[in-house]
Amino acid sequence: MIDTPPPVAPAAGWTFPTYVERRLDNGMRVLRYDCPGQYVVACTVLFDLPLTSEPRDLEGVAGLVGRCLTQGAAGRTAEEFADALALCGADLDATAFPDGFAVRLAAPMINLERGLRLMADAIRAPEFYDDEFDHEKQLRLEEIEQAAAYPQHVAVEQLNAALFGDHRAARPVGGTTESVTTVGREHAVDFARRHLDPERATVIIAGDFADLDPVELIADAFEGWTCTMPDTSIEVAPPPVPSDHAQLILVDWSAAPQSTLRLAAPGITRGDERWAGLFAANFTIGGTFASRINTVLREEKGFTYGAGSSLDTGRDTGLVTVSTAVRADSTAEALADIIDILRTATGSITAEEVATAARAATESAALGFERADSVVGRVELLLSQGLPLDHVDTNLDRIRHVTADQANAALESTLRPDAFTVVVVGDAASLREPLTAWGYAGLQEVRPARR
Repeated sequence: MIDTPPPVAPAAGWTFPTYVERRLDNGMRVLRYDCPGQYVVACTVLFDLPLTSEPRDLEGVAGLVGRCLTQGAAGRTAEEFADALALCGADLDATAFPDGFAVRLAAPMINLERGLRLMADAIRAPEFYDDEFDHEKQLRLEEIEQAAAYPQHVAVEQLNAALFGDHRAARPVGGTTESVTTVGREHAVDFARRHLDPERATVIIAGDFADLDPVELIADAFEGWTCTMPDTSIEVAPPPVPSDHAQLILVDWSAAPQSTLRLAAPGITRGDERWAGLFAANFTIGGTFASRINTVLREEKGFTYGAGSSLDTGRDTGLVTVSTAVRADSTAEALADIIDILRTATGSITAEEVATAARAATESAALGFERADSVVGRVELLLSQGLPLDHVDTNLDRIRHVTADQANAALESTLRPDAFTVVVVGDAASLREPLTAWGYAGLQEVRPARR
C-alpha cells in the first residue's frame, strides 16, 4: 500500500506543432501540421472573406453559400454527395463567420485522398440546386424564428446592436429575416463565384501523415482550379468600434422567473502587448469557477448557477464581456455586484492569482491541442485575426512570465467599469423600478416582436 501519492513532475516544455508551408501553382497557400497519432485528419480551406463583403441588403448570403456547398456538387445530387462522404467516413461543412469563410473536412487517413477530392468538388463546383437552396433558406428563416424564443440569444443580439450601431457586427452572422428573404439562388451563385478564389484561400491540414505527402494530395484535388471572375476585390470596411459609454437596456420577457444578463465594454485584441496581463486579470475576475464574480453571485449570494467574464476578440476589435442568468428578484443587486467587482479590481490582482492563471493556461495547453482539429481550429483563428503563426508559443511564454504589476496595469489601461453596455432580458414589470433605481444609465426598454 502506498501511503503518499507520487510527486507531480514539473510540466514538460510543450510547443505548438510546427508547420511546413507551400504555395500551389493556382495561388493557394498550404500549411501542413504533423500531429503524431492523429489518424483522423482535419483540413480547412480558409478564405480571407469577412462578413463585410456581403451587400447590406443581402446579408446572410455567405451563410447560405456555406450551407449549400455540401448539398450537391460536381454533378452529384445532395443525396449522392452525402453518400460519397459517408463511404469514405468523412465529415464536411462550411460556415461564414465575422472574419472569414471556412470549409472544413474531417477524414480518416486511409480515405484522405477521396475526402479531399470531395472537398474540392464542393468548393469548385457547387450545384446550388433550386430545391436545395430553397430548403436551406427556409431552414435559416426557421432558425431565426426559433432563436427569438431563447432569452440568451435575444440578449446577445440586443447587445451587439447596442454596441456596434450600423456596422455589420451589429447584426446576426447569418442575416436577419428581412435580408435572408431577399437572397435568391442567383445571389449565392454570384457570391461563390466572385469570392471563393484560390488566391484568397489558405489550406490548413493536420494529422499523422507518416510517409504520405498531403500537400501533393491537395494539389491533385484542386488541380486546375482558378478564379472564374476577374474582379474579386473586396472593399475594406472600417473596423467595428464598440460603444464606450454606459447603456442599460431592458428587454421585456414577461413573467420570466430569471433574468438573462449580458454586459460588454471595449477591450483589446489578442495581438495587443497587454493581452497576457489582461488574460491573467480576467481569469481572476471572472474567467474560472473560482473567480470573484462567480464566488459572489453563486457561492455567497446564491443568485445564479454560474457567472463569468471573457475576453472576446476579432481581427480589429476586442470586448470584455460578462454573462450570467440570475433570479429575477436579484437582478439589480447582481448587476450592482458585477460592476462593483470590476470597479475595485484594478490594483487588486495578486501575484498568487496571476500564478494560478498562468498555470491554468500553460500547463493545460498540450491537452487543449492534442487533436488535429484543435490545431487546425487555432490556426484558423490566428489567420482570420491577422496574428503570426508563432503566436501560440509566444503568447504562452508571455503568460508564463506575466507579473501582478503587468496584470494590474493592463486592467487599468483597458477596463472601464462605467462604460459597459448592459442588456437585461427579463420581466419588465418587476424590473423597471429596481433597474432605474440602480442608476447605472438611463433605462431603455425593448419589447421583442414575438413576445
